[in-house]
Amino acid sequence: MSAVKKIRVKNRLAAAVRAPGGKTIAEAVAGAEARLEDIKDDCLASLDSILASMAELIENPKYLPREDVLAALYELSNDVVGIAGVAGLGDMGRAAFSFCDLLDVFIDQGGWNAAAVEVHMNGLKLLRTMSDKIGEAGRAQILEGLFAVVKRIKASATPPAA
Repeated sequence: MSAVKKIRVKNRLAAAVRAPGGKTIAEAVAGAEARLEDIKDDCLASLDSILASMAELIENPKYLPREDVLAALYELSNDVVGIAGVAGLGDMGRAAFSFCDLLDVFIDQGGWNAAAVEVHMNGLKLLRTMSDKIGEAGRAQILEGLFAVVKRIKASATPPAA
């Protein structure tokens, strides 16, 4: 019989983490926050551009858009979720996520509800332009309303055929 030979592999990452020097966690977080603050204006400009593009895609909200338009709206709303997170606009990100949730229903089941879409677009615009002025309670109220709209649309949607 042959003997079992154990080979220990040196973990370079663990060694680097234990090595003296470098930044503390607090320093790294502070640096990251400073860099995010540097790009916040660009993020806000991007959000404005995305909201304008979304409004253009919904030329006449009374009519069901083509599938490619629904997909583009979903992608743009998803972009808002990401950018809002980077810019520290969590409520706007949650509103955009709610819009994605609503669009999911329309994409999966082929329906459309112009009032629900307008409510979400208005909510996004309001959160973008008036977020500081309406305060935390006002933002929470807007989000609750958007979530209620999606819940109502989901409840009334016809399940897809199996």
